[in-house]
Amino acid sequence: MKIPFTKMQAIGNDFIIINQIDQNYSLSQSQITKLANRHFGIGFDQLLIIEKSDDPTFDYRYRIFNADGSEVEHCGNGARCFYEYIQHHKLSSKNPITAQTLNGSISLTQDNGLIAVDMGKFSIGNKDESSLFFEIYLNNDSEKMQGICIDLGNPHIVFFVDNVKDIDAIRTGKSIQESSIFPHSVNVGFCEIINSNEIELVVYERGSGLTLGCGSGACAATIAAIHLKKVENSLIKVNMPGGSIFTQSSDNNHVFLKGDASIVFEGVIDL
Repeated sequence: MKIPFTKMQAIGNDFIIINQIDQNYSLSQSQITKLANRHFGIGFDQLLIIEKSDDPTFDYRYRIFNADGSEVEHCGNGARCFYEYIQHHKLSSKNPITAQTLNGSISLTQDNGLIAVDMGKFSIGNKDESSLFFEIYLNNDSEKMQGICIDLGNPHIVFFVDNVKDIDAIRTGKSIQESSIFPHSVNVGFCEIINSNEIELVVYERGSGLTLGCGSGACAATIAAIHLKKVENSLIKVNMPGGSIFTQSSDNNHVFLKGDASIVFEGVIDL
């Protein structure tokens, strides 16, 4: 089976997009993990699939699969790649574009040269346990870290640290994901406050591990920082290993993500 694809990136968070508007490739979990392999496949953090929506109120259906083949609810960086793909291939002239997701919807538009994503409503607290905070102990229980739970349709926990470079994000993130408190796993963010309008962030993502950028993670960190009065409720610059993006929270519990996205290359792979 020959499958055309487009490789894309947004702040180093890399994706492949497969257009299933007019055809259905019915990829299995094992085929997705094969595609994700950076040595024997194409390599990506997530696979994005564009389909026709069965709901006429949406322009498209937008599906997201992690590198381990699991389908997930949300991805802000992927959403910007999805929008750029639609524009590049001239599939729609609508502005904004709406898309149906696994558990909701997103709206995308152009804003001063950047792609703006309405990430939808958020809630504060872990819906599995109705808990706002989660505590972990490091360095033989000598250091306590307290994280705040944010739900954006996908689960996040954000820990505020003095310096993100001092955190073993892989080891700590993996141990938190394996906690029974998060039965569906969780995206783990480590956030450093730079000033009242800027933060530094690394995210250990469920199903993908440590990535160069995480759009929903940037939104979660912004929401947590505003809630704890660590930053102003305004446009926040979020610096991540792959680059910087901008987030903004609104009064109606919506959060917006702004940044660019680009095509890396296009090709065909035989599965």
